Amino acid sequence: MTEVEQAKKWLSDADAIIVTAGNGFAQEEGLDILSEENFDNNFGEIAEKYDVHTIGDALDKKFDSWGEQWAFWSELINQYTLNYVPSENVGNLKKLLDDKQYFIATSTFARYFENSGFNPNRIFDVFGDWTTMQCSSGVNHGQKSDIEVVKNFIKAKETGADLESLVPKCEICNSEMEIHMPLNAHFFPDTDANARLRWFLTANEDKKVVVLELGVDETSPQLLDPMISLVDQFPNWHYITADLKKEDLPDNIQKKSAVLNSDVHNLLKQLTE
Repeated sequence: MTEVEQAKKWLSDADAIIVTAGNGFAQEEGLDILSEENFDNNFGEIAEKYDVHTIGDALDKKFDSWGEQWAFWSELINQYTLNYVPSENVGNLKKLLDDKQYFIATSTFARYFENSGFNPNRIFDVFGDWTTMQCSSGVNHGQKSDIEVVKNFIKAKETGADLESLVPKCEICNSEMEIHMPLNAHFFPDTDANARLRWFLTANEDKKVVVLELGVDETSPQLLDPMISLVDQFPNWHYITADLKKEDLPDNIQKKSAVLNSDVHNLLKQLTE
């Protein structure tokens, strides 16, 4: 039996599927935070002023003004989320998860899964979601949508409106709001989604479970080592990966794993053919 055939059988027999999606999945959807390609062309002024040349580096940089910061964030959110069109990859993933119990844990923050129609109560955005915002004071005053803020900043780029006047403020303390991502010590994870994931894991400990890894790498170790540990711990759990090598996995779970030596796109395509 080939690796693909074995993976298909495990998925067919599974009572539940846990999807872990990382930077490799985001790259397939068009967002590569580590790539220098085209960044200087798309964000030339930012690149020159702050000496940053990837989206990831720019996200980690504190800009001189909140208006400039939100203008940059808004361009990213508008391009990669508001204008996002679900891909073939997402369609194939839906086929795999059809009529299955599933949970998606992802380090991507562009709402690919929510925007593609997956159950939001079955998604944990480990690194937050840049379409929501939180208070920058360091106090957890909750989160709210920033979609209207983004639209206002995109419009301001065309009209020349004063950017500082558009910066959102906390309704409780009047501090500036920032996107809900771990850009500093102010990040507050989604504890409700985390709890739902933990309950899902607990409820399926003794069942047939497949962990389907989609482009998880060193940028999101939270989605790698803990899941491999669970596969090792529970006898009826299996692991399917596109881009990891057999030798990357612990010896004791290699027989419980299917390694396809591929990428996210080809993995999902092969599993649904």
